[in-house]
Amino acid sequence: MAKKKEQHPTLFIFNGSIQWYQEGSMLELHAQITEEEWRIIVSDTIKYKVFADCLKDVACPILEDSWTDEDEWFRLQMEIAVSRIRNIDPLLVAKFDQGQIRAEYTKQIQQNSVIVKKEIEIYKKEQLRLNVGLSNGNGKSTKVSDL
Repeated sequence: MAKKKEQHPTLFIFNGSIQWYQEGSMLELHAQITEEEWRIIVSDTIKYKVFADCLKDVACPILEDSWTDEDEWFRLQMEIAVSRIRNIDPLLVAKFDQGQIRAEYTKQIQQNSVIVKKEIEIYKKEQLRLNVGLSNGNGKSTKVSDL
């Protein structure tokens, strides 16, 4: 599996789904895209990272669903992605109040647990899709030109 070969792939969120940049680092990706694309990636990645935290800490207990090692691996990859982004653009990252984002997601999760169950299913399907792609190298890879 690629996640064993490459401990921390360059993952990010763009257009509502998890993407990875196989050709290089987050800094290399940043250097090849527009400022608008970068702002979208930063915003989406931070929000998704907080969402994954809320799935683990709020939704799973409410829905009595388990959080797997694979779930945790992807959540940690989002933390790593946000950390990499913060190293490149700390002022942009600082504009996002992760505590406020978390409070909003928590409120929504608590009020809409049925909807959250569907979101967990989507999250796990994305993981499976990426796992297959990362392990065999034939999955969807985002190239800078595709952004």
